[in-house]
Order: sequence, then C-alpha cells, then structure tokens
Amino acid sequence: MYLTAFLIVVVLSAVVSLRRSMNLSRNFELLGPAQRLAVRRRAIWPAGCGLICMLLGWIVLHFVQDKLVLSVTINLTAFSAAFFGGWFLGVIGGMDWD
Repeated sequence: MYLTAFLIVVVLSAVVSLRRSMNLSRNFELLGPAQRLAVRRRAIWPAGCGLICMLLGWIVLHFVQDKLVLSVTINLTAFSAAFFGGWFLGVIGGMDWD
C-alpha cells in the first residue's frame, strides 16, 4: 500500500514538473538575462514549496513525536524523497538538450 502511494507521488510530481519544465524551456535562447533568471526561478518554485511543506511537517512532528510512532517520521521522509525524486526526474526529462 505504501509503495503504491510513493509511486503515485513520484509519478504526479514528475508529470507536473515535466510539463512545467517543457513549457519554460521553450524559446529559452530568445530571452534576455533577466527573463532567463525569472524562468529559472519559476522552474524551482515547486521544489521550494515542497521543501517548505516538508520542513513544517518536520517541525510539527518534532513537537508531537512523543505521541506518535517513529513510522510517521519515516513515512514523511519517504514521501518527501518521493516528491523530490519525481520533481528531479521531471526537470531532467523536460530539459531541452539541443
């Protein structure tokens, strides 16, 4: 059951970042330096949001860890790794290699 959930997170984050990366990499060479920087920031934005959510989750778990089992922390870490793995695969897949 957990493996299925992790695979769903990887696939969904990969699809979203792949589409975003492909859209942002179109006509990249025609942009000026300021526009290129803005495009790079937009490509990194989902990972920043995921990192913030992961950190907030870890902070909350730190304060309630006495009441929860260790598997909750392990599952949160695994879901975070699945999200970042899928995001990374999508970004790599959506790059323009020409």
